[in-house]
Amino acid sequence: MFNDNWSTEQIERELALKFSILMSDQQPDQSFEQSAESEGLAREIGGVLSKMSDVLDNQSLFRSEIRSLRDEVADLRKERSESEKKHFDSVDVLKREIGDLRRQVSAKSKSGEIDFPPAEFLTSPLVISSDGEYLGVQGKGRSHFSLKDFVQLIERKMSDSMAVETSWKRQNGHWVLVIGTEDSNGREQNIVLVAKKTVTPSKNTVTEIIRLNIDGNDAPDALLLTLFRQLRSVFNG
Repeated sequence: MFNDNWSTEQIERELALKFSILMSDQQPDQSFEQSAESEGLAREIGGVLSKMSDVLDNQSLFRSEIRSLRDEVADLRKERSESEKKHFDSVDVLKREIGDLRRQVSAKSKSGEIDFPPAEFLTSPLVISSDGEYLGVQGKGRSHFSLKDFVQLIERKMSDSMAVETSWKRQNGHWVLVIGTEDSNGREQNIVLVAKKTVTPSKNTVTEIIRLNIDGNDAPDALLLTLFRQLRSVFNG
């Protein structure tokens, strides 16, 4: 512009005019770039806020579940405590009842009102004597049929149609088992079994049936043999 003989004032005006056009052309580009940067930053901040919101929601859910679990645990502890209290109360009642029964049995035993065979007598082999021989019932596994097994067979017959009562007493050094039965039609039957402790010639201690009475009639030896054969089939079955 100096070569074209422009004055300083003309050159300044021309430069000012062209510079203003250039600035106006650059401002939209800068605004677009700034807008794009702002939108990207906003998206990043929005993503961070969304993640934080999800974390807070999860924490709230976890806290709610934890409170629910704590309530359930508290209820279970309360139920267990109540159940244990009821159990201990029941045990205390049973202990008192057992103590009362023991005192009653002890008192009656001392006064002679109650008696019961010893365990050895009940569990020894049950036999009958026939022609000088002792006949018993041998079960599987070399086990033997005892007076206890006999009583259990009798009591097992107890049902809706049959009532069975058993009692023991000691008489003349022997043990007497009294069995009373009654069916649904009112028919009664009384069985008296008299047994004693016996040591066989082979030095075995057994429980010998010396008398079996049914409704006032003593059972013959033949009936006792038949009874033991039936017991053998039942015991081995």
